[in-house]
Amino acid sequence: MTTSILAAGVTFLAPTAHAAQWVDTAAVVDQANVTLSQFGITVDRAPAEQFDEAANSNINASIAAGVDAGIDAGLLPADARPSSNPYGTVGETPGASVIVETPLLAPDLPRVEQPLPNYTVRTDLQAQIMAMTPGEVIHRVPGSWFNQPAVPADSKATEAEGRSLFGPGTPIYLGQSSLCTLAVTGTDADGRKIGITAGHCGKPGDAVRSADSFWVGEAGTIVSNGANDDYSVIEFGSNADISNSYNGVTVNGLGGKTSNLQEVCKSGVATGFTCGLVWTADERLTMSQLCAMRGDSGGPVIVNGRVVGLVSGGVLPNHDLSCRTPLQGPFFMPSLSVNMDRILTEMELQEGPGRGFTLAGE
Repeated sequence: MTTSILAAGVTFLAPTAHAAQWVDTAAVVDQANVTLSQFGITVDRAPAEQFDEAANSNINASIAAGVDAGIDAGLLPADARPSSNPYGTVGETPGASVIVETPLLAPDLPRVEQPLPNYTVRTDLQAQIMAMTPGEVIHRVPGSWFNQPAVPADSKATEAEGRSLFGPGTPIYLGQSSLCTLAVTGTDADGRKIGITAGHCGKPGDAVRSADSFWVGEAGTIVSNGANDDYSVIEFGSNADISNSYNGVTVNGLGGKTSNLQEVCKSGVATGFTCGLVWTADERLTMSQLCAMRGDSGGPVIVNGRVVGLVSGGVLPNHDLSCRTPLQGPFFMPSLSVNMDRILTEMELQEGPGRGFTLAGE
């Protein structure tokens, strides 16, 4: 049964099209009710509908007033008035202030001919409400409404020197299109710089780069995948720095068991740093109410500063039940994580990079 659950859960929520509506908290309530119906509980969606109607009316009124003022003041052309559909087409962000992050680039570093990472800052009301965050909201992963982790100052400083910084919770690109999260970094018995992430994020030979210092380029390679568990071993190159602290997350140990109703936390690019309770655990996997979705795969699961596992997937095949906005509260499908003790034991049995792994800084 564990195998079938894991197979169904290792890929998180795929991107979905935005509805032609700015605020749709009623849809979030509907999602919660799907989960709660298993327990005979239903949340009344009427208050959410009333909130959506009022919020969307206010937004439309503000847009109209702003456009009229701009035309009257000569700041906007006369044809700047929005059409009957003020929400734009799928993929656009109506009314948002969008800032594209400009990566630092060392003077002698060649520009990588690949698309820029998806990194925007939104200030529209919809983004603020769905993220439950006033002011600027960072979006990096399609489908997630969380205020997602910004690029830390340490990463920018390292990038300016032509290198990438990697640590627990670093967002990473693997291969051509996979975006996941790094669990932990360290060195092996031969002194190689090593990282660990989820196995389904890539395959041996896939290049790895930091999504926070994209323009540095490839800084590592997947050298192996777990034979029995969902993890990958990454070997970093000379243009990579490793640390046991990254973007406010510091770890001081590896491994350890979890128990029912114990609180565990995780760091991921899609939903940030969140905590939840363990429902059940065995020597291989832990199921917990950790908020996670596509992009969080590989992120460190932490207890008292120790990395006890990495995010692997959800327990249900219906990924619409993933954690996508703080408005869901605890009402999303539980997450599965692979236990770090299991990963370290398997790595010790392998020849090659990763054997004798110890935490960065130890």
